[in-house]
Amino acid sequence: MKYLSKLSLIAFLSIYANATEVQYGTGTFEIKGGFVGLDKSIDAQLNTYSIVEQHKSFFDSTWFYKYNFSFYKSKDMLQTQTTLDTYSNGFFNPPTSLVSPSIDYSVQGIDLNIVLGKDLYRKNENDYLGIGLMLGISLPYVNSQKDDDNDDSSSDNTMDTMLDSKTEISTYKIGPSITYRSNFNKYLSFYASGTYAYHNGTLKNDYINTKIKVNGIFQEYDLGFRFQAVSFNKDLGWFTLSPRLYATLGYRYTSWTLKDINLDITGADVTFDQMDFEMKSKITYFGVGYSF
Repeated sequence: MKYLSKLSLIAFLSIYANATEVQYGTGTFEIKGGFVGLDKSIDAQLNTYSIVEQHKSFFDSTWFYKYNFSFYKSKDMLQTQTTLDTYSNGFFNPPTSLVSPSIDYSVQGIDLNIVLGKDLYRKNENDYLGIGLMLGISLPYVNSQKDDDNDDSSSDNTMDTMLDSKTEISTYKIGPSITYRSNFNKYLSFYASGTYAYHNGTLKNDYINTKIKVNGIFQEYDLGFRFQAVSFNKDLGWFTLSPRLYATLGYRYTSWTLKDINLDITGADVTFDQMDFEMKSKITYFGVGYSF
């Protein structure tokens, strides 16, 4: 709920802006690595709600800004029972193998990205190529718990110590971004953008009560079509009113990679190789927007 309230505040403030777009998206969310039981990737349906400005010039200059504020939430993702590496079985006994129970994971959070840039080429508001610097914050968290239908007869009793666990990730991002749009006619245009950024921050797990520093790579690629239903200029004497009403249909791929994350949420002192923790989303979205 705290994420929804933050996004609602952003939405409320955005209505005072002279340009904004609201998008709804659906697709898949995939996570892999870094947590016990996640040696293989798992995925589930994801829904996103976003407030977006794809490209807005500062007055009539070639400098521009863009932003994307998103809230996302996945359905439960099931990791089936799997054999982990060894864990300590006492001072006099050698390590023994361990079978992990089935685990449910879910992910939700917010992603905030702002780009400030300059157009290298600009013919008009629907025909340009620009580059800029992206600054952003990602605040996802992962819930994990033993699945209700788990067959505990094939997992070690030690795994009964596993409780519901929440892992919170907070990262700050910076990196180059490129944006492009080309119009086919007065009403229809194609757009695309790409961002490749370095991010670092912290990862905190409430069950094992630990907080570690993390770093990695953030990527986002977006393409789609924009249909501008209303577009005209009205000279009011001391200023010109230029209302625009449009709809978008697009596809967005987003990837978060955190380097060498190793979290043991079993309470069993499990040892397994460190590996990258990856989250990926593939979203098809529809949006409506306006500008003046």
